[in-house]
Amino acid sequence: MQMKKLLTIVVLGLLLSGNAYAHIENKFVYLICETLNYNTSYEVHLDFKKKTVSSFNMSKKESTEYKIYKTTERWISAKAIDNENKKIMIHRYAGDAHIQEFEDDKWEDISNGRLQCEKIKKKF
Repeated sequence: MQMKKLLTIVVLGLLLSGNAYAHIENKFVYLICETLNYNTSYEVHLDFKKKTVSSFNMSKKESTEYKIYKTTERWISAKAIDNENKKIMIHRYAGDAHIQEFEDDKWEDISNGRLQCEKIKKKF
């Protein structure tokens, strides 16, 4: 009976420790997003634990911080922390992103067209 309890504890410990490492890897996502028409690139960082998105326009050297307000199976939507009239929307399967601003009662793309994003990993 004692051996069964010990074996159960060991098995549960191994199962739970494996899930802990898997979660850390999925907490952050790094993307490079580029426009198809223009030579504009963005570095996009998603932090699912803090529910934030950071974008950095590499040509203009400008960064924007967003707060994720809606996540669905397909889309991640976040509004700029310092400007409610600016948002980023990222399609989780197609790899598309749109940076938009609310002007004249409608959302307009300000990223010079659709952004094509690619997930990247740290090199070192």
